[in-house]
Amino acid sequence: MEHSLAPGERLRGEQVRLLANNVPALVVGTLILAAGAAALLWANGQALWPVAGWLAAMVLLCAARLGLLRRFRRAAGDTPQRWAPAFVLASALAGLCWGALAWLFFTPDQPLMLAIVAIVLMSILSSATQSLGPFFPAHLAFALPCVLPFAARCLWSGQGSLATLGALTLVYLVMAELFALRIARAIEDALRLRFENESLVAQLTVENERAATANLAKTRFLATASHDLRQPIHAMSLFVPALKALATQPTVSPRVVGNIAERLQAALDTMAQLLNRLLDMSRLDAGALQPSPQPVNLHALLHKVSDEVAQQALTKGLKLRVHDHAALVVQTDPAILHTILSNLASNAVRYTERGGVLLAARRRGDRVRLEVWDSGIGISTEDLPRITDEFFQAQGGQRDASQSRGFGLGLAIVKRSAELLGSPLRVRSRPGRGSVFAIELPLATAAAPDGAALRLEAALSRPRQVLVVDNDEQILSAMSYLLRGWGHEPLLAGTLNEALAHLDAGAAPELALIDLHLASDEHGLQVAERLRERLGPRIRLAVVTGDTGPEALASICAAGLTGLHKPVDPDRLQRFIDGNPTPTGARPA
Repeated sequence: MEHSLAPGERLRGEQVRLLANNVPALVVGTLILAAGAAALLWANGQALWPVAGWLAAMVLLCAARLGLLRRFRRAAGDTPQRWAPAFVLASALAGLCWGALAWLFFTPDQPLMLAIVAIVLMSILSSATQSLGPFFPAHLAFALPCVLPFAARCLWSGQGSLATLGALTLVYLVMAELFALRIARAIEDALRLRFENESLVAQLTVENERAATANLAKTRFLATASHDLRQPIHAMSLFVPALKALATQPTVSPRVVGNIAERLQAALDTMAQLLNRLLDMSRLDAGALQPSPQPVNLHALLHKVSDEVAQQALTKGLKLRVHDHAALVVQTDPAILHTILSNLASNAVRYTERGGVLLAARRRGDRVRLEVWDSGIGISTEDLPRITDEFFQAQGGQRDASQSRGFGLGLAIVKRSAELLGSPLRVRSRPGRGSVFAIELPLATAAAPDGAALRLEAALSRPRQVLVVDNDEQILSAMSYLLRGWGHEPLLAGTLNEALAHLDAGAAPELALIDLHLASDEHGLQVAERLRERLGPRIRLAVVTGDTGPEALASICAAGLTGLHKPVDPDRLQRFIDGNPTPTGARPA
């Protein structure tokens, strides 16, 4: 609780605690000194009853201070600084009791009695510098009523020697207070240093715990990822020998070959989906994923996302609905918004066993609220604050083995992507009843591009010369087969010199696909720069890489190039070739 206090309040509380710890020793010293002073006063002719009355007052005061200490310790959960006025008042009362010696036993005609009173007062003031030193207001409250009455009696006595004694008493008081102030400040500095050290230790402890938790989560993640990546690889390792065995048979069933091809494609899709999740996190870490706002038709986007999960929902017997208005258009980045909605819809279907999933868009003033509802397992109150942490997976989810598995990255990507769009991710959930995830986006001031026209433009593909630069012969061969199958002319090169040789021979490629890591002395960005020098801005360049590190992604983005990541999605590659890529200079595709 104290760590949440303001620094000044915490300092005051610790000073009061130190002051309270000195009370037992202070009481013992007070009783001994008071008893000795009373004995000297009575032995030197002072009346018994005034001396006894003064001593009784000192004893009662000591008892009261011990009672205050007991109450303070019993209220251990209370904030110590609230007790400061009580301890200051106790010190002031003690000072008045000691100062009463000057009024009760001030005898100008008895130098010995004056000496006893002066010695007792100066002694108790000196000892108070240590016992009350942690909190200067308490020392000041004690010193003034303790010494000023004696100094005043001396100054007002009319005797030169006593006036001198009074002046010296004031000088001693000032010196004692300056010394007490220095002690108090030294203690404050020591306490502040202690608080800073405690804060650093606490931060270090939190960071160590966070690092340990992250390492444990990543270890579990890698174990899960290893299992889920091995599953499709294992399936492919079985399908490939099966195809080879079929090839040795005199007759091959097209249906069987087609079925195996579909299974191989499904295994590849699963691997690509898992790798893309990691790629998305790398993009966000590298700052390479920057929004390019434009008008987006929500009707088309919501139905596209619905189509992506429709088969999975149908398999589970779920009702999948889209509730929107055909005229709703928002100003946002379509790719980032698609990533958000796709992740949310996929999660909703994955964790819903009965009922349905709803994708909704509702206008609210000059903004649109996008929501994904489900009637699934819900999220517990304990897990809700952590569901957007990286590698975190809520407990209780039952996942079908046929479904793509989550790794605790989907909602982390959604949250950070939503923040890029300027909208926090909002979540409501009830365990066993379902969840709703929502973001809000601004309405667009311009109309969205006509989707049918874009699709028609993309379909008008024509043969192109495509330069492929890669030092892997298998990749060059595969790209050659693929490009020729699409009707394009591939120009294959393993190095920069081979690429330039095509240009020297008169080739004029419209676009180039360049691997990021070539030979040890060549880099894909260097090749891209030389091609731009030779062919100018008319050539469209894409860097193909399997490196998902933040540095690689940031360098591609800084060079103003389109990024295509291995394994390259054929549809995305075809869109780039047909002239509908992610805009040059924007995030990698």
